[in-house]
Amino acid sequence: MSSENSPLISKSLNIVCLDVPFPADYGGAIEAFYKLKSFSELGVKIYLHCFVYGDRKPQEYLNQLCEKVYYYPRERSIKYLFSNTPFIVKSRRNVDLLNNLRSNDFPILFDATHTTGFLNHPDLKDRKKIVRLHNIEWIYYRILLDSSFSIKEKFFYFSEYKKLREYDAVLKEAAILSCLSQSDEEYYREKFPEKNISLECVFHENKTVTSKAGKGNYILYHGNLSLLDNYQIIFQLLKNELKDCQYPIILAGKNPDKSLFDLIKSRPNIQIIANPSSVEMQALLQEAHICLAIAKNPSGVKLKLINSLFATRFVVSNENALAGSGLDDLCMVPTSEDFATIINTLMQQSFDDSQIQHRKQILEEKYNNSSNAKKLINHIFGLDLNISNEI
Repeated sequence: MSSENSPLISKSLNIVCLDVPFPADYGGAIEAFYKLKSFSELGVKIYLHCFVYGDRKPQEYLNQLCEKVYYYPRERSIKYLFSNTPFIVKSRRNVDLLNNLRSNDFPILFDATHTTGFLNHPDLKDRKKIVRLHNIEWIYYRILLDSSFSIKEKFFYFSEYKKLREYDAVLKEAAILSCLSQSDEEYYREKFPEKNISLECVFHENKTVTSKAGKGNYILYHGNLSLLDNYQIIFQLLKNELKDCQYPIILAGKNPDKSLFDLIKSRPNIQIIANPSSVEMQALLQEAHICLAIAKNPSGVKLKLINSLFATRFVVSNENALAGSGLDDLCMVPTSEDFATIINTLMQQSFDDSQIQHRKQILEEKYNNSSNAKKLINHIFGLDLNISNEI
């Protein structure tokens, strides 16, 4: 059932998710879950459609947010690799999903390009259809191709990149394209100048800025430490920009690769905290003096950047992490040459209340889940909900 916390409206909506959006333990699930939760809190009656595969299993908790939850198997047959439709789309074209979408006349929110297999189906031609874009997917797969090592990976990513670049044209079938980053919005406004393109910043777990004034005594890098991109960044930092750093450094995150432990054996000032709970992670962020929110590629909006700015003191970032976020003014962006100097300077400074208020002003306006949910609901249902900055 929908939440009765703040039932501003009573409208019904189909939402198609690329997988099961709970637990919200990675970027796509976080965006999907907190959007779903925000809609439910505003009184939207949600009919959720999601795909079960890998470790993403049915979740009883979703019944508290939705009128009904449908689960579908994702058929990852090797034959789909030879389809003209991208594998990430083709493997989710489940006929039961189509039948369930046809069983009502509510608008349909396709959450991510992956879920749009029936976007242009003739049986849905008279329905209001919205696509929430997590990325410009063909660019993302091009980045994955450039980062891959094995022949198998290269073949798959190249195939998906080519197919997704062509498939992007299908998005014109949507009434609304909702983007979560400024750069994606600009791209799709230029590509589809006649379409209704909107920007509702990424949904996330934070309600208010909890950064503390004063000083911490360590530098924090956090993220999924099993991902190649993340531990490549750490390798680069520790072998170059932070090579001579003597301040305490904490590397915290999911499933750290064994090579990270080998790397820090001779660095007693560096500690790895594996698989911290959400409570532990929040405490690590709040007590850090500097958080390194650095990314290897510019696709999407980086939730580790958002989480850092909501919770920690100084944030050192780079252009790839900041791309499309509109948060450049809240971070230090050093070059490789002045990185160590800026770290040393910041470690001597105190983070003050004026900096916290500046963050509140920007983050709690742009990255306010409730306000962004209201904006998207206004587009979907043609309403005029008052958009306030209260979360």
